[in-house]
Amino acid sequence: MQARATLLTALAIATCVAAAPHDSAVIVNSGSTNSFGYSIQVWPDGTASVTMQRRGNAVGTPKPFTVPAATVTRFFADLAAARTANLATAPCMKSVSFGTSMHVTWQGWKSPDLSCPAKDAQGDALLSDLAAIRQAAGLAETPLLQSPPLEE
Repeated sequence: MQARATLLTALAIATCVAAAPHDSAVIVNSGSTNSFGYSIQVWPDGTASVTMQRRGNAVGTPKPFTVPAATVTRFFADLAAARTANLATAPCMKSVSFGTSMHVTWQGWKSPDLSCPAKDAQGDALLSDLAAIRQAAGLAETPLLQSPPLEE
């Protein structure tokens, strides 16, 4: 009888774990009139995908890539710290035609515009993580429209 109860308990735990949402963060760069935007989805295990965007619409299919373990661990730790500290960035002026915005959404939290200067070390850390993830995706800092959006 105890073996059956243990088996049922293990099955219930496995069901809950399988039903838990895959905890991903989404980085969105809006792009501008002369550059592509992109959306990068990153999971804690280091798997990720990038989709190029133009005016908010996907251009092509998502490209899978891997974020190094140290980078993804640091990224999610920095996200948690930024959310807890209510991260803020300095206001910044942007060109109507060439300005972009960048946000990270994670567990219902949305960052401020990360294309504006960080106000503290937490913001600097998150910006550094984003640069490393963008590099792992094979993206230029500003993917121009006349160049191929993703290098194969």
